[in-house]
Amino acid sequence: MMIYVLLILHIGIAEAIQESSLATQITQLGEIDNWQDISIQGQQLLSHPDLTEKLRFELHKSLAREAFKRDDFKTAEVYLKRIETEYASRIVSDGYYFSVKLLAISAYRQGRYFDAVELYSKALDIAAERDNPLELANMHNNLGLVYVDTNELDLAVAHYGEAQKLYQQHGDLQYQADINLNLSMVYIRQYRFDIAQEMLDTVIKQFTELNDEYGIALAHSYLAEIFIKKGLMNSARHYLQSAIDYYESENDMDHLMIQYANLADVSIAQGKFDKAEKEANFALYYAEKINSITGRMKGLFPLAKIFFVQGKLAQAREMINESLSLATQLGARSIEKDELATLALIQASLGEHEAAWVNFTRYQTKQYEFLNKNVLEKMVEYQNRIEDYDLNREITELKQKQAFQALQIDKREQVIWLSAMVVLSLFIAVVSLYFKQAEKNAKVQLREKVAERTAELQRVADELRQANQVKNQFLANISHEIRTPLTSIIGQAEVMLNEHQSNLELKVPLSVIQRQGEHLKSLVSDVLDLSRIEAQRLELEYTEFSVRSLLDDISGMFNNACIVKDLEFNVKGDFDDSIIVNLDYMRVKQILINLLGNAVKFTEHGQIGVHVSCQPSGLIFKVFDTGIGMSHEQLGRVFESFQQGDNSITRRFGGSGLGLCLSQQLTDMMGGSISVNSELHKGSEFIVFIPCSPIHSELPSIQEQKQEANWDYGSVLVAEDHDDNRALFKRVIEQLGLEVLVAKNGEEAVEMCLREYPDIVFMDIQMPKMDGVEALNLLHQSGFDQPVYALTANVMEHEIRSYLKVGFTGHLGKPLDRKMLVKVLQRHLSSTSVSSPSQVDMSDLVASFVATLPSERTSIIDFWQSQQWYNLQRACHRLSGAASTFNFVTLGNIARQLESLLKSEQYKQAESLYLILCDELYHISESEELSAG
Repeated sequence: MMIYVLLILHIGIAEAIQESSLATQITQLGEIDNWQDISIQGQQLLSHPDLTEKLRFELHKSLAREAFKRDDFKTAEVYLKRIETEYASRIVSDGYYFSVKLLAISAYRQGRYFDAVELYSKALDIAAERDNPLELANMHNNLGLVYVDTNELDLAVAHYGEAQKLYQQHGDLQYQADINLNLSMVYIRQYRFDIAQEMLDTVIKQFTELNDEYGIALAHSYLAEIFIKKGLMNSARHYLQSAIDYYESENDMDHLMIQYANLADVSIAQGKFDKAEKEANFALYYAEKINSITGRMKGLFPLAKIFFVQGKLAQAREMINESLSLATQLGARSIEKDELATLALIQASLGEHEAAWVNFTRYQTKQYEFLNKNVLEKMVEYQNRIEDYDLNREITELKQKQAFQALQIDKREQVIWLSAMVVLSLFIAVVSLYFKQAEKNAKVQLREKVAERTAELQRVADELRQANQVKNQFLANISHEIRTPLTSIIGQAEVMLNEHQSNLELKVPLSVIQRQGEHLKSLVSDVLDLSRIEAQRLELEYTEFSVRSLLDDISGMFNNACIVKDLEFNVKGDFDDSIIVNLDYMRVKQILINLLGNAVKFTEHGQIGVHVSCQPSGLIFKVFDTGIGMSHEQLGRVFESFQQGDNSITRRFGGSGLGLCLSQQLTDMMGGSISVNSELHKGSEFIVFIPCSPIHSELPSIQEQKQEANWDYGSVLVAEDHDDNRALFKRVIEQLGLEVLVAKNGEEAVEMCLREYPDIVFMDIQMPKMDGVEALNLLHQSGFDQPVYALTANVMEHEIRSYLKVGFTGHLGKPLDRKMLVKVLQRHLSSTSVSSPSQVDMSDLVASFVATLPSERTSIIDFWQSQQWYNLQRACHRLSGAASTFNFVTLGNIARQLESLLKSEQYKQAESLYLILCDELYHISESEELSAG
């Protein structure tokens, strides 16, 4: 008997081992790259004698998914139908539900929308029987997708609504982001662009938080559709290209064929027909690769339009007929309608007027169907509501009669119980009153103790907060006070060094003074920056710059230091030289200087290096060395203020220990991260990630770098309230060959825009009568759709963000950067010639500006003495912009700082700056008069 039991046990173990081995082989199919090898191995496993039902299901599922990855839908359906047949008698099983769901997805991906609706509806019923809320939500969501493509928006909204309810109850952030993305498409189809764009902004933030690049790419393609419908083709092209870049990195041919077809439509709208033809052929290429009817339909349509414009009418007719046939077959009603109109145009051009008229009539019929469909559906819905109301009223009356009879029966029973309940209630009331009074007394005592403790904690918190503010203010004040004499010390040391180069007795101590002074200055700067960050007064200034220029700048700074220490300096950039980013150049550079400075300091032999790579989500910097490294304990406190590895490091190498703390805080301010890997005595590697959206910029040739774009036509409106600024901007832009219109306030700007309709507008923000934001809103309400740029001295990050949010196309800072101006003009106007850039003679304008300073000073004094704070703030803003434009940097900075204090109503603190500003205005006026004399 024992031998028999052991034999059974041995057989069971052997079978378990065999099953485990088969399961492992099935799992490993996903690791094979070649589909032919997967198919051969899959067939061998299917014929294995020990293959159980469960393992056969997993094998079929794995083979179907691998075929899906390669867009081989026909092969995938073969395996799915085998699963469907095997589990047909168990419709609520995982196998049957999986097969129906994947068959529906396959039909949708191939553009067989009618089949997709039928299969998704079947899967929806199965999900309801399986009582799985998320499966049910997913099928509602997928049905909504199909109905959007067939333009049955009411059905799409109904299913999306059901999915959204279920996701809110049972789903996570990923599900909620997905459904919001899909709902935005419905709003786009309903031409409710503002709501759709707002939803997409939220969705992109959600996908960014989830690190879902696929979701971000989809959202970008939807944003592109909004801009296409708005006629903003440059914006549409930007977002389509962003999506295409991601799909190409993933080799996602299904999405590539759709987005290239959309890109072709954008190029057609811009009149770039050669480019459009290439893009449409790309769409057809990807459609052919995955055998997609939908992709072929969408690729043929723009190609037909291109051939029509090029006069290739026979080819255009052939293309549009095939595309129209596919649209009818797929049930793509919206595309079918537009294609009928295009076909009518082509036939009319070929002289087939009768056929053209027939198709134009069909187009009109389709159009009326689209317009009347929503009205008809609302009428049917209203009629159903009336019928439901009448039926419900009859049911309610019947129920009321039944309820009345039941009440009469219950009344007699209630009288019997009422007396007993009264006695019981009196007893409960007495007991309840006793306990409530006891509870009340306890609560009063507890409340008093809590209030006393809360007051004590509040006092401690206030003391801590006040102490922290005093510390921050002290650090800021003392840092500023130290920097002023320190600058003189360093400057005098440099002068004396230059004068006494041959005197070795003086040269050595003077070099020590200069070197140690520079060291002390860097320490003070670090303390000052940290105090600003902690006081939340440090702001980032974002500008566009080349990543290559940043890397070259850093290389130049540290190359000599490495040569002196006989270190190998390794610099590598894993990016295209044309990459441009929009970040705070000085702060990014400061982070790298801190990290490379430490690397040089702590490395005696070997190498240091910096590697930069550019990802779609941002820049990654890796700074490494072969220096002293850090222990695990040291790594734990390396980013703390005033911390180094240990005291011996401070004695040996010097430094404050502020550099890494400051780098971390600057990285955090830019939304990035910094981390470190290190091993004692072997070296360290710091990894910095800074999020941004890198863009490709066409690099000019050497000849082009020496030349500047010029225009023979085009009009620009400049709205600026300062007379000298207005004259300068007019002169600069006219020099480029453009017609310039000027307005001295927002009201004039609106009138001139609507009357002259300029090609581009540069709008100051703070102007009399009507400011720039009010003027922009009024222009948009009036239908003005030309680009409008904010032209202002406000260049802080939050200020620029606010301008873009209210609808400005972009931002240009004061003083005006000529290169940025030309770049903006090239973005919106086609240049016709190039010329060597020439300097603008501003001498007369500078003189004019200086001549106004005495009257400006008088106005500022009057505003201060009469406490007209708002007028004083506006005067400082106007003065700071003009001063910066004409290179009076100190004057511009003082005016800008005073304006900032006035905005925050810090009038007492503003007094010293007010006096400094008055003195500066007086000295500039006097010095210019002396120079002129």
